[in-house]
Amino acid sequence: MRKLLLSTALFTLVAMTAQAIDEYQFHQGTAVLKGRILNKPAKEWTTLSITTYNHFSDKDRVVSIAVNDDGSFEAAIALPHSQGVYLEDVGNVFLAVGDTLELTKDATKLDMEGVTFGGHSMSTNINRLWPQVKKHYFGDAPLSVRDLSIEEIPAWKQKMVKLMDAVIADIEADKLPLPAGTSSYEKEVLGASALAMPFLEVMVVFRNNMTNLKASEYYNFVSDRERWLLDTPAILFAISYPSHVFSYTSLCLMLDVSWGADQFRVNYKLDDPDDMKAYKHDFQLPNNFDAKLHSEMLALREDSLFTMADYFRTTTQATLKRFNLKQMDFMLQMALCRYIFDEIRLDDITPDRMAANFAAVMPYFKHSAVAHHALEAYRQFVISKEGKVEQTASLSPEGDTIFERIIAPYKGYALYVDFWGMSCGPCRVNMMNEREKVEKMKDLPVRFLYICDETDRPREMAEQWLQENNIKGEHIFVTHEEWKHLATKFQFSAIPFATAVDKDGNLTTQQELNNTYRY
Repeated sequence: MRKLLLSTALFTLVAMTAQAIDEYQFHQGTAVLKGRILNKPAKEWTTLSITTYNHFSDKDRVVSIAVNDDGSFEAAIALPHSQGVYLEDVGNVFLAVGDTLELTKDATKLDMEGVTFGGHSMSTNINRLWPQVKKHYFGDAPLSVRDLSIEEIPAWKQKMVKLMDAVIADIEADKLPLPAGTSSYEKEVLGASALAMPFLEVMVVFRNNMTNLKASEYYNFVSDRERWLLDTPAILFAISYPSHVFSYTSLCLMLDVSWGADQFRVNYKLDDPDDMKAYKHDFQLPNNFDAKLHSEMLALREDSLFTMADYFRTTTQATLKRFNLKQMDFMLQMALCRYIFDEIRLDDITPDRMAANFAAVMPYFKHSAVAHHALEAYRQFVISKEGKVEQTASLSPEGDTIFERIIAPYKGYALYVDFWGMSCGPCRVNMMNEREKVEKMKDLPVRFLYICDETDRPREMAEQWLQENNIKGEHIFVTHEEWKHLATKFQFSAIPFATAVDKDGNLTTQQELNNTYRY
């Protein structure tokens, strides 16, 4: 009897110590972030901006925490699930649902150099241990590379695969470079985070060279490592660049879904008989088809019309065959989920079309967390279409005030508003491409506002570039603190970001202005 009690006690102790990831961590909740900014300048570091991610629906959210005059801060952060979050001017840190993270940042140092973690929570332990795990496997040099030639890619890719194998081997043997007493939960998060880094870099290089690489050959290493690269849900909690991991998985491993639908789907009925020929290469019926159109399309397609369910079955089967995969793994389920809910961003998405999309992919959501978040995202879509969205207070009253001040001189004008920076290549390209549009609309009641964070490269550099490239419009430079408030107001975590204001001062879209003011 005493032996049985001892065994039971030992089992209970092990169960309490080995805190592996459970379903709770995949669901929404809150985490407390608190700490202090050391050496805080009087009018700087007034807020701490945090970007959280819902990787299932591919949405991010920017939240601002007020920093007190003494540098202290504390706030409960709503999380869609446990994850790596991005702190502006700090870096990527991990937050677990239901946990507390204490953080101290030295304002005189750059990024993570001046950061220390306090307390004894799981989030604290993970953030403390992450730098030594990264250094153990990848050293001090960054993994990312630029301008690899096609000839250099195979050897570089093999180097990344060896790094993945080293991490996998240590995970399997429970030999990650971690101190004794590290919980199973912490090991899973740190191991998955280390595995995600070289895998992401491999996908980035493929994305940059897609026209010269064949996916099935480039990803020939995946099938032998399917369990770790595609079916490890803990990658959801990757600390560094978590949103990139899922974005690139969707782009690079589910090409048929992410691109094919836009190329082959026709979602409206064409009235011109000559245009009917377009349906010959269409996968599926448009959402407003009638009996006559159905018959005509059947004839064109030789009795092989595709429904949404047909489409996703065909494309997922093609993906599995291309990469020699055994099943629809967690990452591929995530790719489908993100694709479906990315369509919500379309202005013309209808409830019927969304219902058809949702019904077509639900059979593939085998992981409970994917099904849970997919259902929640669909529920929110239905609520929004029924006009029952609750009006909430502004996420940034300070941002409201700053933006009102910016647009006040242009009362009565419709405004194209672009947030940009010199460090953003696409921003500069967009502005150069808009030069003709700005010139042609100069006599209309329209103004173009280009808003820039004055700390993004020296301001003088930006002003010189604007002048040399004849970029017209209203150029507005804001302080870094004002930029953070504006990012929270408009919920953007990256640039370029565009919005618009109509002549009555109401927020609208640039597309709406294009429809109103044609040139």
